[in-house]
This record gives sequence, structure tokens and C-alpha cells, in this order.
Amino acid sequence: MDHDCHHDDAPHGPDHAGHGGQGHDATMRDLMMAPRIANHPHQHAMTLVGHKTVFAVHMTQFYMEEHKYQLIFEVILPPAIATELDRHRRHHPGDWFVLSNDENDLFTIPELASGRRRSYRAQIFQGLPPFSHRAEEDPHFYPWSRDRVRPLLTDFTVKVGRIVMFRPFAHHLIQPEFATYLMWGKGDEAHLTNLQTARLHSGPFQTLSFGPDYDHVLSLRERPDGLDDAALEAGMVFSAPSIRLRHHHDHRQCLPRTNPITPDKPLTLLYRGILPALTVMPGPSFLFGSAVLSSPDALRPDQVSLEVSRTPKSMILKDDA
Repeated sequence: MDHDCHHDDAPHGPDHAGHGGQGHDATMRDLMMAPRIANHPHQHAMTLVGHKTVFAVHMTQFYMEEHKYQLIFEVILPPAIATELDRHRRHHPGDWFVLSNDENDLFTIPELASGRRRSYRAQIFQGLPPFSHRAEEDPHFYPWSRDRVRPLLTDFTVKVGRIVMFRPFAHHLIQPEFATYLMWGKGDEAHLTNLQTARLHSGPFQTLSFGPDYDHVLSLRERPDGLDDAALEAGMVFSAPSIRLRHHHDHRQCLPRTNPITPDKPLTLLYRGILPALTVMPGPSFLFGSAVLSSPDALRPDQVSLEVSRTPKSMILKDDA
């Protein structure tokens, strides 16, 4: 189970237009040079998982204060929206479905986690629409803006249910030797997301940068046997010894460029990073990649990745990629 990292230079999955283009990099540098505590209300993309119980998983970015949080919460949808979403997800079981707040109903992640915001106007998108580096130079760029893509479902209010995890990043933490995943779920459904480390990458007198790490959200084919209901609902921590993040001999950082978890191939996890071992059967991964959350200059070219499904052409209103 203890393997050194291997890097693959071949491209995998759609490129994320957040890591290329001098104009975009300059904009990101300006943002990173002004660290702050206060969050600005913003639009937030959430990966949706689960059928009987739907959960939202916040899409992170280490270099923007608004997105420096891992957040998972139970989503309460209007019955008609929930039924329609479930129909689409069962018809496209490997696709990425994204919950976003409306551009006229902005909030901060701490507002959700604190319970100050218990509902918001929302829309659901299917996949990632195409866009160019030039488009991303706009500091207000949002891939799922209504002038670029048609929502799958729109004009409804989502209620924020139970918070499963709220985890603000701390930039002084050191990346562990192996990947760590949170397992959570409800009933006979279970899901995984990796616990990310937004390590400060830059040195003194350099532009602030953070990472590298990767974002990963997937579901399991079935809930593993022997898990306590309350523990699963609250969230359980496991290490994945087959996914090495630092080299065995010299502890240099390494990162999987491609999704290291294969659907329907048994995966061994260690509870709390030690025995007992638990074997799970992975299902589809909805989001995998380093390109969104890590600072651009924290990634080597062989590490830049984003594996998500594309938005169906019938929903695309503007294609400038």
C-alpha cells in the first residue's frame, strides 16, 4: 500500500482556465498581495452528492479569502426540484451537478456555517461550461453566470440543513504523508472528500501562494458494513495509504495528477490513519483536480488537472473557449 508518487504528463479531463494567461495571473497576484480577514459576499459553487439525502460540498480556493473553507451541509430542496434533480442524476450518474446561489443573493461561507443564513435563492447547473483565459481576466468572472450557461434548475429556494463539516484552512499546517479523507453519509449512502492542506507555498518577500493540493468528491457504491449511524452522519476520518502526498525517501511533495481512486476497484482506508483497515467500493468521482484550489505558481505543469463533466451543448449560451 505504501507507494511512491508517479506523475503523468498526459492531459486528463477539461482544463481549468484559472491557470494560464498573464492577465489572469496578474489579477490573482493583486488579490493575493492583500491578505484580509473579512469575507465579501460571493457566489459559491457546491458539488451535489446523495440521492435519498442530498449534500452540498463547497468548492475551495486557497488564494481567495471567500473560498478558504471546506464545508459540507445537508441540502433541503423543494420537492419538485428534488425529484427533477434526482431524475437527471440517475440518468447521468457520473456527471457533476453544481448548486450555486443566485447572483442577486450573495453570502459568505461563515454565514452558512454559523446558522445566520438558513436559506438562499439557488440554481443547479450540469457540468462545467467552456470559457477562455481572457474571460477569466474579469475579476468578477463566474463560470456559471447566466449569460454563459443555462441552469438545469432555477428560481427556487434551498434550505441549509445540518452542517456536516466546517473547516477553515490554516496556512501553517504541513501536508501529511498520505491523503486523508472524510467519510460521511446517511442511511445506506456514503461519500468521501479529501481533507485539504492549504500550506503556504511562497517564501518571505514573495507574492503569497498556497498549496499544492487537490479537491476530490466522490460517492461509494454502498455504505460500508459495521459503521455506527451517528458516526457516519457526523463524519469519520480515514487515511488512504495508496495515495502518497510526499515521497517516501526525501519527503518531497508529490501530488496525484489523475484521479487515484478507480470506480468499482476496492480501496483500503485506515480509520484515523491507523488500524483497523476498512475496504470500500468507490463509485463515481464528481470532482477531482488541483487546478481550482491551488495557487497557479504552486503547481508544476505535470500537476495541473481538473476532471469534471462538461456542460451539455444545449445549455451553453456563450462559448469563447
